[in-house]
Amino acid sequence: MNKLIYKASINHTEKTVRELYKTQYFCFDKTRLISRYIAGFILILISVTLQFSFILKGIFLLVGAWLVSTPDFPSQVRADKNLDARKNPLPVMSYEFYDDKIKLSGEGACDITYDKIKILIQDTKYFYLFISKNSACMIDKSTLENLDGFMNFIEEKTKTKWRVQKSFFSMNFQDLIREFKKKK
Repeated sequence: MNKLIYKASINHTEKTVRELYKTQYFCFDKTRLISRYIAGFILILISVTLQFSFILKGIFLLVGAWLVSTPDFPSQVRADKNLDARKNPLPVMSYEFYDDKIKLSGEGACDITYDKIKILIQDTKYFYLFISKNSACMIDKSTLENLDGFMNFIEEKTKTKWRVQKSFFSMNFQDLIREFKKKK
């Protein structure tokens, strides 16, 4: 019989749902994120350098500043749509980690094998185990007793390394090139 190795959970709130969508966006939509930023920067440059009507300059500057200053806006919209569409309270998800599978319970129950997990991301408060772009397990780190042991266990089982999700503003030129090469 399989022995329980780790237990974890998350009590979803509006904040955790927003964090999940933001992490998903930064993980899977970097090209879109970078394109929004570049488009905004170009609009700002056009409004500052070219000579045309004051109103048009203002519009270009406003739209450009908005694009540059709200890099995760699409994720906020998706999270808000999801939260507005929910009729039930937000779920409390529980995870049990066994040698050969993860048992999920909360809004329904299912088992996931480790080979289904494709991307491991962590931030200061949460672990994200992405199965696909639109399917992830979000775990509150405070519900785990041995973080290092858990991280090593998951890396071994999934054959995937944990990564820290970088925001666009903390990326360097090599990170940007790596992201564009990944898309090809």
